[in-house]
Amino acid sequence: MASRNGLPKIRTLSRREGFALLDRRARAELGVSGETFIRRWKAGRYAKRADRPEVVRVAMLLPLAR
Repeated sequence: MASRNGLPKIRTLSRREGFALLDRRARAELGVSGETFIRRWKAGRYAKRADRPEVVRVAMLLPLAR
């Protein structure tokens, strides 16, 4: 959806909304909850798979959940 100047509208998410988005994507992409993904990410469990597209797509959402 574009604004009057033709640029996309920017939507700001709350931390809660950001976590919900991460949770949905983690479940869809990796079959784990957002909490599980965050815990495993912090523990380095995705280090060997960090270049896989499904991991990258979820990892990019981490700043929205913090």
